[in-house]
Formats: sequence, structure tokens, C-alpha cells
Amino acid sequence: MRTRTGRFTAALVIVSALVAGCGAGPNRADSAAIVGQTSIPLDETQQSITDVLVRPGLVEGLAAQGGSEADIGRAVVSQLVIRDLLGRAAQEQGITVTDQQVDAAVAEAGGPEAVTASSLSVGGAQAAVRDRLTLAALAGRDLDRLSVTADVAIAESREQALDLAREVAAGGERAERALAGAGTTQRDLAIRPAETPQAALTPLIGIPAGWVAAFQLGTGQGWVVVRVTDRTLDAQAPPEGGAVDRLDPETLSEAGIRLLTPTALRAGVELNPRYGSWDPIQMLAVPGADEAATLLPVSTGSGALTP
Repeated sequence: MRTRTGRFTAALVIVSALVAGCGAGPNRADSAAIVGQTSIPLDETQQSITDVLVRPGLVEGLAAQGGSEADIGRAVVSQLVIRDLLGRAAQEQGITVTDQQVDAAVAEAGGPEAVTASSLSVGGAQAAVRDRLTLAALAGRDLDRLSVTADVAIAESREQALDLAREVAAGGERAERALAGAGTTQRDLAIRPAETPQAALTPLIGIPAGWVAAFQLGTGQGWVVVRVTDRTLDAQAPPEGGAVDRLDPETLSEAGIRLLTPTALRAGVELNPRYGSWDPIQMLAVPGADEAATLLPVSTGSGALTP
């Protein structure tokens, strides 16, 4: 996950520790994150963060880029959440990566030391490479069969985007009036990674049909509101080869993370506030809730949709 590490460059908003939850379920005070009913233990997470921070030159290099130790903490928690979600998705979809495949990939990368020098490698080189291979396999399974249709509107601020997203999620005439009144709107935008491989890195590939997302286009850029109206996995790849044949393994892994969005929505992800808030579009921890994207189900009059 080398490309994701550089994205954790905002200062951490530190808030009070989470108190213990009531009733059944994981103890939130002892959890760095909770995925579904599974706790990612706080003490184990802190040890993983320490293991990363003691690597020679890492903190100094991050500081030179404007980052901090808190950024590493969020990056580690994000990778642990992704690992949990990936295990769920791989089991559901019958995706397996063998020890032999992992060993070969580690050797090809130059050995365990080379792997840990170029990535967070939470849990060690073998675990990190297994994550990468499984994510790429997930993308390889779905990308060329994927077709998404969405309505897209541009907003000038987060507040405007959230207001618009809520109106669109209300459905019916409210949604149509809101989209018609938006400054820049594109209806029925078609996304086919098999035809346009770069589309594999857009968040739209992971958003389920019947959901509305509001997210920032990039640091310092505007916000976008997206309503996914159709998402299928029955498209046919072009005969000359699709996205899987034209994308490098690292990009396929990034796409695999996007494709975990439905799994995250079904399970639910909650972070200990010391690590910020979970962003359901970027699929990572961000410093605070005011920076996180929003995902809302479109109202159907009979309850929320199932991702």
C-alpha cells in the first residue's frame, strides 16, 4: 500500500478516549476500530504503530514531507481495517492467495526487507504482500465485468455537498429538483473500467446502486455529489483486453480497496476517536469527521437499501 502512505499528511485531531460501550458487542474502549462485531484491539494496534515508527529514517522522512507520527497511526489503523474487510470479501467470493504466491511475490520485490522499506507492511512483509495480492485478485475478478451508471453534480463546499446529498437521497421529486438546481450536473454518466482503465481508481466503482455519496475531489479542491443509479457485474470485457490486462498490480490493488466499499457498508466501520474518523469513500482514516465523505441510501419509502 505504498501509494496510500503519502496521503496521510494532515494533522491529527486528538479527542478524549472512547468510553466502554454498553450491552453486547466489542468493548469500544479497548478497540482501535470495530468492523461489524469484530474488534481490532487497541493494544495490538499500538504495537503495530510502534513497530512502524521505529524503522530507521521513517519519521524523519515523513516530517520532511509535512507529515507526522499521527499520520502513521491513521495509516496503520486503515490498513488493519482494510485487512479485516478484505478477509470478509475474499471468503464471500472464494478468493484465495497461496503461501507460494506470497513467497514468490516477496522474493520478486527483493525480499522482506525491501518490502518493509517501501510500504507500511503492518504485520510484516508476508501479511502486507498477501493483502496486496488478494486486493489485486478482487479487482481482477470484478473490474472487467463492472458497469456503473451515475448522476454527478459539483458543489462548491462540503456544506453545500452535504445539503445536496441529503436532498438527492430523499428521492423522488426532491432529488430531481436538487439535481436540476445544481450548478454543474451530468446525468447518466457511464463508467466502464474495461473500456477506460483509469476509471478503476474512481470511487464510483465501489458505490452500490441506490446510494448517494458526497466527497472531495482532492485536497483543496471542490466537492462532488454522486447518485449511483445502476451497478452491475455482468458486462463483457472487450476482445482486445480490459482493465485487468492494462493496469499494473499496484493500481489493481488500489482498485481492490475501492471494491471493498459494499463490504464496509454491510459490516459497518467505527474508529476509536484517537485515530480520527472513517471515510467510506477514500476507505481510510481521516483526522476528523468534518473531513470525511458521506454515503447515504436513497429513500425507497420502505427502509434503507442493502449494499
